Amino acid sequence: MPSPPTRIAVFCGSSPGASLAHTLAARSLAQSFHAHSIHLVYGGGTTGLMGEVARTLVKLSGKDAVTGVIPSSLLGVERPRDAEEVKGMSKGKEKGKKLPRNWARRMGLSGGEAVGGKVAKAEKSEMKVGGDEKAKLLLDNEYGRVTIVPDLQARKKLMMELVRDGGPGSGFVALSGGIGTVDELFEVVSWEQMGVHARGVCVLNIEGYWDGVLGWIEKAMEEKF
Repeated sequence: MPSPPTRIAVFCGSSPGASLAHTLAARSLAQSFHAHSIHLVYGGGTTGLMGEVARTLVKLSGKDAVTGVIPSSLLGVERPRDAEEVKGMSKGKEKGKKLPRNWARRMGLSGGEAVGGKVAKAEKSEMKVGGDEKAKLLLDNEYGRVTIVPDLQARKKLMMELVRDGGPGSGFVALSGGIGTVDELFEVVSWEQMGVHARGVCVLNIEGYWDGVLGWIEKAMEEKF
């Protein structure tokens, strides 16, 4: 059985930020991943820094090198094009009604269904990672392979498991981002402290973006917390 690839989860914003430096950093990180045959695990979005790092690596390494994980509730925010298409196809249809097969083929599925207004699981492309029977696979050539999960906690858990079970050198990197990025970062730090995984966690501190957080961590250590 072949060894799993090195996987690095990148936490970052779904917007590009005010400074072009954040976008350039995301692009540069993807180029480094390609140079070292590293696979990307990310939040599954097509906008902002998430879209930049995924799109760049797919262009360089192909869609198999990129795995996205997105909650169904965030499709409209982080994958607006796909969300509108799903909404349009499933509007007014009964639960379990078949979507047109040309839509399924275009999205990389083998003939999906509309279940409660959400994308249904692929018949032959089902991705059962971490035992989550509710995960549904959506393929996208421009942004890699994207798994739709029920909620944010399922997203964080699946991303962690993919990295935990990756090859040597797997770990987590935080680019610039907002509350969601900070939440993901500290979740994996907490899990490492609890022994859930043993992967490295770091931040890419562009233009001092993380200075305040790093200062707080140093203060917490000084105060013995």
